[in-house]
Amino acid sequence: MRSVVSPLPTFCAKCGAPYGIECCSGSVPCHALSLHEGISRELMLNLKYRNSRSLGIPMGRLMGETFIDKDADILIPVPLHRSGRREYNQSLLLAEGISQVWNIPADDKKLFWKNDILPQAGKTSSSRHMMPADAMGSKSLEGRSVVLVDDVYTTGNTLRAAISAVEKAAGKVCSVLVWSRRVPSQDNEASWVKQ
Repeated sequence: MRSVVSPLPTFCAKCGAPYGIECCSGSVPCHALSLHEGISRELMLNLKYRNSRSLGIPMGRLMGETFIDKDADILIPVPLHRSGRREYNQSLLLAEGISQVWNIPADDKKLFWKNDILPQAGKTSSSRHMMPADAMGSKSLEGRSVVLVDDVYTTGNTLRAAISAVEKAAGKVCSVLVWSRRVPSQDNEASWVKQ
């Protein structure tokens, strides 16, 4: 599995720009193992839609071995949409794999959807951006350093809602880990491949 991933340079979880440049207020570093293409994409599709849940923890372990956040004390997976039909949360499986490597807990009971937001897969970029900023809520996270875990970064809209919910619950998102990242165009992809 290790041979199919090529970690991308760190980018801002909120706006997608390269992390470290002045891009948006309160930039949060996001780490992706690969572009959302080829075998890496197939692995995620198998995990997410083809009931290959046994892939989740090994994929998460690879994420945990590749990226380390020493400030974190809890991993929080992005929750499934309330209207979703999947039997399991692929982001929780990834978080459980990371948890095994980092030896910190993964908790899927902290974040929740406040509204019936339809799943983002298959939506256009503009319709993804129509998600309300307060679409998610969180149980108290006072004083906790959080790493959010999700499967695929597309527009950042879901992660912006998750970050906002954690901050309103008095937690601090120190970083985000995703399996893969989609980029808007072929022209843009070359700039995200690690040299």
